[in-house]
Amino acid sequence: MRLQRHFIAGLLALLPLSVTVYVLAWVYNSSASIITALMHVVGLTPPSWLLPLLPVIGILAMLALIVLVGTLAGNYVGKVLLAGIDRSFKSIPLIREVYNAVQQIAHTLLGQPEVHFQRAALIEYPRKGLYTLCFIASAEVGRRLSPLPEGYTVVLVPTSPVPASGMAIIVPTAEVIPLEISIEDALKYVVSGGFILPEAKARKLLEPTQPSGGLPRVEG
Repeated sequence: MRLQRHFIAGLLALLPLSVTVYVLAWVYNSSASIITALMHVVGLTPPSWLLPLLPVIGILAMLALIVLVGTLAGNYVGKVLLAGIDRSFKSIPLIREVYNAVQQIAHTLLGQPEVHFQRAALIEYPRKGLYTLCFIASAEVGRRLSPLPEGYTVVLVPTSPVPASGMAIIVPTAEVIPLEISIEDALKYVVSGGFILPEAKARKLLEPTQPSGGLPRVEG
């Protein structure tokens, strides 16, 4: 049993490193292959002295292509072109599902969110005894939705692996447990389906100081 525990501990320690090295090596080798193939297409043969530099040239070319596409996406012509490509991919069955999933995950991890959540929190959902991570969108919403009494908060309950497909629900502020973790760590938890936990230990951000029956404060 001790040998098994040591084996598992070693595997857990080496697996992230091995995967990272493998991905970097794949990118390095693929870059050289792509550049060589492009040179052969135009009828060129890379000289022997250039072979060790081909992977570096390929990586630099890929970075330049990404910057170029990003620049095009910022002007009218580029937006129209990318929108046409986007509609084309979304019109093809099966490819559409994969493309949409990857697009939404990329926007979640890398994009600038249009809605800025106040912080991550926990609520008992979908029933008592089950806890769900959520994002506080608007505190004390009862002041603006007159049918509701005061003391309610709007939270977004995200879904894995695409948090944006979650739903907004209104819950009593007293049942919201704000957490001291970053929005980024919370998003990684959701996108990974719960496998990637925050590195730092999460804890309640604010302890209720009101007497029994009072509402804990959820700050903006």
